[in-house]
Amino acid sequence: MNSIIHTGDCCFICGQWGQEVHHCLHGTANRKLADEDGLTVKLCRRCHANLHDKGYFDRELQKIAQTKWMEHYGKSEYEFLKRYGKSYL
Repeated sequence: MNSIIHTGDCCFICGQWGQEVHHCLHGTANRKLADEDGLTVKLCRRCHANLHDKGYFDRELQKIAQTKWMEHYGKSEYEFLKRYGKSYL
């Protein structure tokens, strides 16, 4: 599925060319659900490494993903919690 958050080819964080796909909600089960629901963004290599190595912007992307999911699918915070096991708001 295509991203419901970011459809461009630039890095969602810094605006440079972004070639790597990042699952905004991670963990084995949530990565699969994020793919199904379009909760991914493109990141440049530097921002992707900083996110995974240092946690930069991780919490912000989780909150954005939840907000977009609720808006896009017309669902509540409770429904998000049931699907993903956690609320990021």
